Amino acid sequence: MKTNTSTVVLGFGAMGSALIKGWVNNRLIPASQITAVDIDVAKLKKAVAVLKIKTQTDPVQSLRKASLVLLAVKPQQMRDILAAVGYSIPPETLVVSIAAGISTTQIEKALSQGCPVVRVMPNTPALLGVGMAAVAGGKRAKTRHVQKVLTLFSAVGKAVEVREDQMDLVTAISGSGPAYFFHMVETMIASGVKRGLEPAIARMLVSQTALGAARMILETGKSPTELRIQVTSPGGTTQSALATMAKNGFEKTMDAAIQSAVLRGAELRRISES
Repeated sequence: MKTNTSTVVLGFGAMGSALIKGWVNNRLIPASQITAVDIDVAKLKKAVAVLKIKTQTDPVQSLRKASLVLLAVKPQQMRDILAAVGYSIPPETLVVSIAAGISTTQIEKALSQGCPVVRVMPNTPALLGVGMAAVAGGKRAKTRHVQKVLTLFSAVGKAVEVREDQMDLVTAISGSGPAYFFHMVETMIASGVKRGLEPAIARMLVSQTALGAARMILETGKSPTELRIQVTSPGGTTQSALATMAKNGFEKTMDAAIQSAVLRGAELRRISES
């Protein structure tokens, strides 16, 4: 699906640049129709050289011609950005936000001209084209708006539609989720090194194991439970390790961690509303 649109990306950080690269490479939006806006001039020069897109340090001119705007700024910057330039966005422009903890309702209130708003929670594997994004439409967003955003974010991985009231949970599971796996990998590597493995060998063993396990979940059609049982021989080493995890509260700890992230997401949203 080609999107014939003038697209403005406010905030040219890692996620914004990854998305633009995915859109251009998948021919969803021509580079000539994309404008990245950022205060970092050096970063913008690199964007021109690599992606062949347009750039601006002042967004107002570009926003007045936009039919799609991606808000890729930090959550704590959102209010000031919308107050400064939100008035420049045309009423029919689709506004997409990837700022954690900022609801579609909050953004809609700042865009009194009636722009449809869609909120997305992506994650960092999008930088490699294997991200996971959850998409929720605001009150003004139509089905076509949500479908367009699903297509755009599928360019850097997979994308699913969820309800707005599920976004804190999505953030806790997939938005923050890579960090949980990174921490587990860190711990496994450290344990291997502690017991005599060379760091590079330990890292390769653990990292490739993580990759293989993820692919088995995605590609075999078997559930994680089935795959775990398949690896776990009665009375064997795996069963011993899993029993120790259970004894030390692995499942309760993980569940509590996710709940903590959910609560923190709700708290951050309340702070941004105050």
